[in-house]
Amino acid sequence: MATATHTISNSQIPMPGMPRPYTLRRVLSSGSVAPGQIVEYQGRISGGPRFGLKGRVVKIRGRQAVVDMGTDGTWHIPYYFLAESEAA
Repeated sequence: MATATHTISNSQIPMPGMPRPYTLRRVLSSGSVAPGQIVEYQGRISGGPRFGLKGRVVKIRGRQAVVDMGTDGTWHIPYYFLAESEAA
């Protein structure tokens, strides 16, 4: 039996107006994030930042990071709600 494999980057023809596919990697601890790094909020908490909002890490704490989300404010976000974007 033969199997076929392909990479994600070649599975979609890039077209104008279509974003390129990307994967998200979870940030699980204070050791895997650094000040100045761009992260994406993946939580869905009422009263919190919007899902998918990107921001810059300002300070690292034990169980949460202080993230500057620009005009949406500065938030103290637990690491399990953060992800960093990676190119596919």
